[in-house]
Amino acid sequence: MEKEMSQYSKEMAAQILDMYPVWKDVADTEEYNGETYFKLEITPPSKNVTAPLRIYTYGDEITVSFDSYHGHFYDLENNDGGDAKTLIDQIISDNSAVISYWRDEEWCGSMLLDYSDVPTSNEEHPYANRIKIRTWSGKLDKDITCEPRG
Repeated sequence: MEKEMSQYSKEMAAQILDMYPVWKDVADTEEYNGETYFKLEITPPSKNVTAPLRIYTYGDEITVSFDSYHGHFYDLENNDGGDAKTLIDQIISDNSAVISYWRDEEWCGSMLLDYSDVPTSNEEHPYANRIKIRTWSGKLDKDITCEPRG
């Protein structure tokens, strides 16, 4: 039998679903290590991503992930912008892109950038021989082949 969610998970679930009511139909819970937590998985329009938008409250923190990027937060919203809602909105706005660096099938690092700041080379991760750019809609997705250094 599944345990009840923590007070934190209940509060965050209510706030998230209040902010994004269109996602109520995909809201769910999951149990891991004896803890029941709130979970959302939202499939983006892009067919190029390796993982959908995931939002969950395990460990009394909010984790937001999309493709090969994720962030951990204690706040859904705060005044400085370092919160889960800001990241969610950046992802679904289609103005930001997840940039991931790869050496063949080995992941070298990821970041979320404004689409106008998307790199064209592997200067940030010189070991990489490929850069994947993934956006919510998929309209701006691309892969860049580059020469690895090191």
